[in-house]
Amino acid sequence: MAESIWRKDISAESIAVAWSRVWDWYLAQARAALPASTLAWLQDRGERRIIIRSQSGSVEITGLDEDFNTKVAEAGTARDILTQFANLKQSVKVILELPRDKFFVRTLEAPLAARTSLAQSLPKEIERKTLFKLNEIYFGHVIAKSPEHPDRLRVTQWILRRDIVQKIIEQAGLSLAQLDLVRPEAGSDGENELPQILLEHGAQTSNWFRRTLIAMCGLGLLLIAIGLGVRAWRVDQIGAQLDEEIAVAAQRAGAVQLMANQAIAEGALLSGLRRYRENTPALADLIEETARILPDSAYLTEWRLSEPRAGERAVDLVGLATSAADLPALFDKSPMFSNATLTAAIMPDLQEKRERFSMQLRVRTKKGASRR
Repeated sequence: MAESIWRKDISAESIAVAWSRVWDWYLAQARAALPASTLAWLQDRGERRIIIRSQSGSVEITGLDEDFNTKVAEAGTARDILTQFANLKQSVKVILELPRDKFFVRTLEAPLAARTSLAQSLPKEIERKTLFKLNEIYFGHVIAKSPEHPDRLRVTQWILRRDIVQKIIEQAGLSLAQLDLVRPEAGSDGENELPQILLEHGAQTSNWFRRTLIAMCGLGLLLIAIGLGVRAWRVDQIGAQLDEEIAVAAQRAGAVQLMANQAIAEGALLSGLRRYRENTPALADLIEETARILPDSAYLTEWRLSEPRAGERAVDLVGLATSAADLPALFDKSPMFSNATLTAAIMPDLQEKRERFSMQLRVRTKKGASRR
């Protein structure tokens, strides 16, 4: 036991050391193969932003970058800052911040169930409840729970005219096509209650090269994992074969058990049918017993076997007799029938000079007849 634990510890430590060396070699080869600018771009994690603010008729431009903040702040216009970012092959987001008095703000309430459909219904509300046209404005909204009604939502719409944005962007030396989003200036209530109005034509930087490199790294790791898995599979091949044989044997045993259960069920069904036949008189016996009991002065126009309830059979008789009132007593004495009752009033038939009757007989089981 101690020998197996010692081998396991040595093996785990060796694998860890070998993996560390392979990873270091892989990173070194990647750094050597790629240009310095590409490596800097791949290792970049900061967000580049140009924030344009309009205050008292003047435009303030700020370029934000983790490693290049001082240099971009010296630029005179937003176009100059974009040029510097472009020379470094870095993506940038252009944000326009405006005072709150530039926005038209309206508040409305909606039920909680309408939260998922607000994005489609709010633009229609703007055209229906205001004088603005959708092609003349930018708009966004903020959703929060209503403080007065916990079961409702408070929706705050922020509407901004496009000509205001156009004028400020032109003063900054840019065009609307280069603007990514517009937002109100943060106040004392914090930025969480302010909308971020994204523009549909905002510039988006493609990162296909980075995704390709990440996919290649993932593929390399996958190949290493596959190699280790194949090696482990070879060691456990005999165990896998045994598990497969056990599974096949279990499947066969299950099939045999299913056949046995089916045979037991069929046997129980046959036994039930046999007991039913032993305890229930046959149709020919019932007809013969009816003919034996019926007097010569009576005859039937209808004989019908029915099952009014589960497990119970009855015979319905319709016919003519000289004395129909005596018939129930005759059938009650039969070992096959019981509870003989007239189901309709006895009516005289002047043409036949007999009484027309309708009667129902309950069929006894053979066990009930033998006890009687």
